[in-house]
Order: sequence, then C-alpha cells, then structure tokens
Amino acid sequence: MNTLGKGVIAGAIVACIILFIGMCIFIAGFSIVDPTYMAISRNKMTSHIEEDKVYFEGRHYLGVGNEFILYPMAWQLIEFTDDVNVGETDYVCKVDTPLEAFTNDGLDIIIEVSFYFTIPPQQLINFYTNFGINYEDSLANECKTVLKNTAAQFEYSELFKGRIPLSKAMIKNLGRTLASRRCHLEKLLLRGIFFADNIESNIEESVCADQNATANIYKGKINAISENILTLQKQYNSEIEAVMAKAKKEASLLVQAAQADANALYANTSASAWKTYQDLTELDAEDLLRVQWARTLAATTSNDRISIGYDTVGAKFVQQVKNIP
Repeated sequence: MNTLGKGVIAGAIVACIILFIGMCIFIAGFSIVDPTYMAISRNKMTSHIEEDKVYFEGRHYLGVGNEFILYPMAWQLIEFTDDVNVGETDYVCKVDTPLEAFTNDGLDIIIEVSFYFTIPPQQLINFYTNFGINYEDSLANECKTVLKNTAAQFEYSELFKGRIPLSKAMIKNLGRTLASRRCHLEKLLLRGIFFADNIESNIEESVCADQNATANIYKGKINAISENILTLQKQYNSEIEAVMAKAKKEASLLVQAAQADANALYANTSASAWKTYQDLTELDAEDLLRVQWARTLAATTSNDRISIGYDTVGAKFVQQVKNIP
C-alpha cells in the first residue's frame, strides 16, 4: 500500500474516532428527571444555574458540563415524634424527636407534630437560592422554632382542655413562615401533647373544680327558670279561672235573658190565645176568669175534687165550661 492509501485510512480512522467522541459527548449532555420530581439546571464548573426554567419528568438535553438538581414535587414530610413507623413514608424531609416546649405560664410540655409541605414549581429557583440543596436541617430547625413559640402563646390549662386551638395557631403561624421561604403548608397534624404527671393531676383537679362550678351555675339557672315557669303557670291558671268565671256569668245571663224572653213570648202568646177564646165564646171578663180557674182545677193531680159553685151566671157558665176544648 502506498503512502496516499495509508493517509486516507488514517484520516478515516481519526474521523471515526472524532465522530464517536462527539456522539458520546452529545449523549452525555442528556439528563433525566424522574417521575414526581422537578429540577433546575446547574453548571458543574461555575455552579451557575439556569434561572428562567424548571424541568419536569422526562429526558432533557442540558449540554456538556451541566447537571440537574432534583427536588420532590410530592408532599414532603417533617415529623417531630417518637413514632418508629414514620421512616417508612416516602419523601421524608426530616424526622426528629418530639418538641420540648414551654407554656405561657412557664410549665414544660412535650409536643408531637407532623406536617407536609410542597415546593411550588414557580418558587423553585428562589427556594434553591435561599436554601440550596441540603435544606432539610435548616428548614426543619426553623419550623421547630415556630412551633415551640406557638405553644408558648398558650397557658397550661388551655392546652390541657383541648388541642384544637393550638393546632389552628400552628397551622396559621407555620403556614406564614413556610410561605416566606417559598414553600406551601399542605397539612399539619398535632399528634399529641404530653404533660408532667404531678402538674397534670393538679390541672385535672382544677378542671374538675371549674366543671363543678359551671354545673352549679347551670343548676341555679335551671332552678330560677323552673320557678319562673311555676309563677307563670299560677298566673295563667288565675287568668283562666277569671275567664271561665266571666264566661259562666255571661252564659248564665244569656240563659236568664233567654228564659225571660221565652216567658214573655209565652205570656204574650197565652194572652193572645185567651183573647181569641174570649171573642169566640163571647164571655165577659168575669166568666173568662171562671173558665181559667176551672181549667186550673181540672189540671190538678190532687185526689180532692173541687166543685164549681153556681151563681147568677148559672147554666150559661156551666154550658160554656163543658164546651171548653
């Protein structure tokens, strides 16, 4: 083989080597973002980041010398508890011992609390600028301080009676703090509040005393209401009796008036009937009186028979009585 042929072969080999190296470099410029993660691009040499873009799931070309900094898109968990099963949860940001805090009146308590937070994609660049890559410890310590300060706003007796006010205050304060650090509080669970045994017994006695005092107040109010009800019942009974008496009186007057009207009607009817009778029989007033007297005697149930005497009217009177219907 001549010199020209050897040169061509050498050039081809060099070109293939260069092409292979170029393909390797090109392939090396690709990086992958796993599912449920997001990332920003950073130059390995200068540590400069791409400030205007957030990468999501998939394969992306970054170029040689660049790498991805990955952050979870899912909820991240921070726990202050002794629960041994916490570590089995995905995306655990930080697990630490329960919080040792103080109440507003200076008594010590133990608090177990868990919360989830997310990093909004639009805040990822600012989050990286504030916290960098290893943000777990610094963020957890800041949240711990907020939670302990929130507990210090409450007195011991308030926390003993219930955890809801403390839980609401923690959600409010921690949410505000995470928002200032480019994060979002998703959910908070106040797992438990633990008290010293000797203080707890004192609080129990105090709470029981308060409950008894409240019960006595309610009993007093109930007794007062019962007395008012009895007073109203007596008042209503008196008013009902007065109304009934008035109604009976008015009813009696109505009956008497009706009887008087009936008697008057009967008297008028009787008078009219006797007047008609007198006109038909052509009796004078004296004879009419004798007829009325005879009717009265005939209607008596007495065994004694009273005979009607004869007078100057004589047979005319007798005849008229016999003809009385």
